[in-house]
Amino acid sequence: MGLLDELVQEGDLDPEVMRQTGNTYQNLSELEKIQRLLQMDLLDEFHLLRNLSTRYGLPLFSTTRDEVHNHENLLLSKQVYERTGILPMRLGTKCAGLVSVQSNWLKMNQVAFQLGEAVYWHLAQQRQLEALLDNSQIPLSGANVSATDRIHQIFEEAISLRGSDIHLEPEKNKLRIRYRIDGYLRDATAMPLSLHPLILSRIKLLAGMDIAVRRRPQDGHYTYHSNGNRLFDVRVSTLPGQLGEKLVLRLLDQTPVQHKLEALGFFKNDLEMLYQASRAPSGLILMVGPTGSGKTTTLYAILNALNSQEKNILTIENPVEYHIEGITQVSVNPEQGLGFAETLRAALRQDPDVLLIGEIRDEETASIAVKAALTGHLVLSTLHSSDAVTSIQRLLNLGIAPDLLAETLTVIISQRLVRRLCSHDNDDKPDSKTIHKNCLRCRGTGYSGRIPVYEILKVNSLVRDRIQAGDTGRKLIRPGPELYFHTMEQTAQRLTKEGLTDWKELQPLLLDA
Repeated sequence: MGLLDELVQEGDLDPEVMRQTGNTYQNLSELEKIQRLLQMDLLDEFHLLRNLSTRYGLPLFSTTRDEVHNHENLLLSKQVYERTGILPMRLGTKCAGLVSVQSNWLKMNQVAFQLGEAVYWHLAQQRQLEALLDNSQIPLSGANVSATDRIHQIFEEAISLRGSDIHLEPEKNKLRIRYRIDGYLRDATAMPLSLHPLILSRIKLLAGMDIAVRRRPQDGHYTYHSNGNRLFDVRVSTLPGQLGEKLVLRLLDQTPVQHKLEALGFFKNDLEMLYQASRAPSGLILMVGPTGSGKTTTLYAILNALNSQEKNILTIENPVEYHIEGITQVSVNPEQGLGFAETLRAALRQDPDVLLIGEIRDEETASIAVKAALTGHLVLSTLHSSDAVTSIQRLLNLGIAPDLLAETLTVIISQRLVRRLCSHDNDDKPDSKTIHKNCLRCRGTGYSGRIPVYEILKVNSLVRDRIQAGDTGRKLIRPGPELYFHTMEQTAQRLTKEGLTDWKELQPLLLDA
């Protein structure tokens, strides 16, 4: 009987999860399947280790039974851990090899040979290994600096600079560090290349990734607590490059969002129209644009405006990016059979007034979203499309009938983000460069934060008639007495006129449009 079968028999693993695991991960070994189940919190690690202890006759690690010390060859100990996930320690005078479920068990004999003495193996929880790792230091360039300290330093600097992403890129002679700030990558102080494997392994462990896998991409996530007592959901991605693995971390602030539509940069008449559409009992409001164009932020601002005790508001996202108090948010998980369509059908049985769908990406999700909007629900969603007009054709291509689409669509916004001019900006002053150089807000760039440039289409009776008549593309927005359509160029001109941004920022965007 396999270990997974034993776990089912002992009640530590749900039989249905076991069945789905067998179907989804049929090409993985049993240990790899167990590691995936642990990452998804579908297995209790302590119960699993107890089972492994009985099965293989290995004792469970306990810090109270023997005195625990770092191995005297600390550098070797760290190197072993980075390669294998096995941590050599001293229990009294004995050399102990601490092994977790995430460790590479096939390397145990190799580790014993490398340590050059008898190794007494113990099973340990991953958090125990991480705690021991945190308490140890590795000598580098004459100073004691841990990988955890380095990571903390990088995160705190990125947060202080309002960075949304951290890029760690190994180069020939250094570890390059860059932060994405207001949409642009900026170099930070590089670190010695020798720190790359330490930082990489530590982040992989925190994010529930396999430290032994270096030649294929991986994804993971974990929570970071900042010095300012803020929580960040860190999305981790690795990519094997020619000089080593590149690591990208996205920082998602988990402080409950308080976005307000008024603060996002929409003009007064567009804002009033958007409020009117969002207060309707039903309909479909669409945000379109590329990744990173602020679509989710705008939709969250609409949800904040609607959020009240009288309304049942649900969101279905992949993943949930920001927490909103008073709203039920669901993160889809296709690996557990919880895709957008399945979750959406279940959500409609929860009597929602307002439903946010993270993205319409296939025919089934599009069909359910439109039917939900048709049957008395206000639906908000995003769609990958180049502009507001082509998004209608995209939905038609996904199999939505023109009459249903005309009946449900209320507003379409196509959005991009450009950098906002810093409030210190004043070209008339001879010392403006000095002002920016000393400005803590823009740090010498002249820009601080971002503002949306958008086009907005109100789907009124005129546009509905045109959709039903089969008009698409430019025909859909040909001039008419009732047409409410503001182009991206029009909003760009208004932004420059009001001094919110400059033409240098807008020109590439308008050329692309």
